Amino acid sequence: MRPPRRRAVTAALGAVVVAAAIVLVTAAGCALEPDAGEDEPALREARALAEGRAAFADAAQALLAGDRERFLASAPATDGTHDGLAEVFDTLAPLPWDSFAFDVTPLDPGAGLFRVRGAGRLGPAGPPDRVAVERHLVLEAGAGDVRVVADRTPAGLRDRYLMALHDPIVLRRPGLLVLGDGGARNRAAAVLAAAARARHRLARLGIGDGSTVVITVFGSAEEARAALGLEASGVRLVFFAYPAPRIAEEPWPIRDVGVMGPWLHDTGEAMSSVLAHELAHAFTIRWFAGTAHTPVLLVEGIAQTAEGAPAGHLRDEVATGNQLWPLPESFASEDIWAGNTREQAALGYEVGGSLVGYVLSRWGTSKLRPFAQAVADEEPTEAGADRAVRKSLGVSWRGFYAGWKRYVLSGS
Repeated sequence: MRPPRRRAVTAALGAVVVAAAIVLVTAAGCALEPDAGEDEPALREARALAEGRAAFADAAQALLAGDRERFLASAPATDGTHDGLAEVFDTLAPLPWDSFAFDVTPLDPGAGLFRVRGAGRLGPAGPPDRVAVERHLVLEAGAGDVRVVADRTPAGLRDRYLMALHDPIVLRRPGLLVLGDGGARNRAAAVLAAAARARHRLARLGIGDGSTVVITVFGSAEEARAALGLEASGVRLVFFAYPAPRIAEEPWPIRDVGVMGPWLHDTGEAMSSVLAHELAHAFTIRWFAGTAHTPVLLVEGIAQTAEGAPAGHLRDEVATGNQLWPLPESFASEDIWAGNTREQAALGYEVGGSLVGYVLSRWGTSKLRPFAQAVADEEPTEAGADRAVRKSLGVSWRGFYAGWKRYVLSGS
């Protein structure tokens, strides 16, 4: 059984840095002395960095091999430091890494402070530089070794990324990788089954490809906020898509999906529907990476269609002239919820979903992405919308709008 976790990662994490890069003793056994005028503090910092990088490279290989003893024995651990190093290994080693590396970079060289960040690729699921752990350590070079003299990791980073998981488990199906806590295996299994059904639903809409999506089933709201670096306790997280954390600045094309495990009640089709909504976001946000703007009405409309949510008051809105969500002006909206009540926002989702449904019903799945991207590249005016639908669908905006109204009013 895994020993209890300790939140403070102390000198043990840095104790993994074994002397490997700089030889400090001559063949005759005499210690090398710096030349006159050489900056001895700078030399010690350079030694710590070089030795730390070499040793953490060895630790990464031990983690990939699942060799706990080698990982912990990378350097002698002083009292109180063993558990911090064990925490990192016990959290990350069970995950299906295709590659993994620790990156050691100076944060404050004068103080000997270094950032130690672990990242890699989780099986077939990108990105290749997914950040898993980060620690801020003070390293001090010795005679052929390096010591961790302090752990100055900010509190908000200790449980960030994958370190928020407890006793992690991994469940897999083609195109899906579900992570969760060992104490909630049944929840994770239910999410995996529902996500598999959701992916079949998306395939019928022409959304998605063979890419694998990572779904994390968090054990608590606190765990989710810690993993994502969210400080606002009022943020309500149940099902949500979010960008995978990575070292590179540009976002990975496929988003991750998060699920709040304790709030799962219905494990049947209702969960599949909501997961279809979030998986649609995971796959289609990239459609707008190079467009002039992102029409949120269509972003949510695509997800709404994938979810299969029924329309409520949409026909009344359209029959009375689309006063709350006029088109094409509403394509400029950046947030469906901003300034709107829950009912008004829900109506916005329905308008977006009906536009997507109309395109799919008349022109087919192959035209959905060109339509959405064309709208995103034009101004939210009648002239801009006319250019967009002529380019993507071969009709005028007036013809498109009239056909959409008939589609909605007929209950299609």
